[in-house]
Amino acid sequence: MVCEDKEPYPAPGFAPGKSSQPAAVGFLDLPGMVRDGIYKHVLTVEHPVYLFQDFGPRVEAFAPDKPKWWIALLYTNRQISSEAKAALYANNNFHLMGNPQKHGALLQSFLGCIGSPNANSLSRLCIGFPVTEKAQGQPGSVIITQDSLQSLTLVREQCTALKILEMQLSKENSGLLAGAREEDAQLVRDALLRIDAQLKTISSVKKIVVRLYMKDVPSFVVDAMQGLEWVVLDG
Repeated sequence: MVCEDKEPYPAPGFAPGKSSQPAAVGFLDLPGMVRDGIYKHVLTVEHPVYLFQDFGPRVEAFAPDKPKWWIALLYTNRQISSEAKAALYANNNFHLMGNPQKHGALLQSFLGCIGSPNANSLSRLCIGFPVTEKAQGQPGSVIITQDSLQSLTLVREQCTALKILEMQLSKENSGLLAGAREEDAQLVRDALLRIDAQLKTISSVKKIVVRLYMKDVPSFVVDAMQGLEWVVLDG
């Protein structure tokens, strides 16, 4: 799947024609912009590419609407493989799946699997919503958990071309937001402001999307998110 990196093999060449015939044009003879357009057309899928781990560290990928030979271009010659991978990661939406509490490890494995050049090509990524909790010994103060901070650091340092960052909010990672009441409104705002401050350090990101995978999120929580110019969607 996406993270497999098999040894590339040479692409079939064109048989030389007779001197009286026009010379065959190879794929790599096409202008770069033309090749990029072909890569985008062939490798972009409509739905997200879902990432998960069943057993061990191996990252699996599932794309519901992928064509049969979707990523065959990745296994031609070295140059085509490199160009195709850049297009694959730049033009698709990658979603972390499974327990949000394990998204940090999944994100680290995924970025390590695809390597720095491909991580720097990512334009859209969906991770778990950062978890916040009350600071011990500091009434009225909130902090972002260390695991969530590490995930945001990975995104900031390794996904330098990211344009859209999506975050999944579910019961498992709702933290202070789970069961928040009106009297908790200030604490909720403080928590969201802390998250927003971290997101603003990811300078390439132009759009933040929150996907709600839990019911009955209080309206004042949604209003506070939208007040930060985040897009809030159901699922």
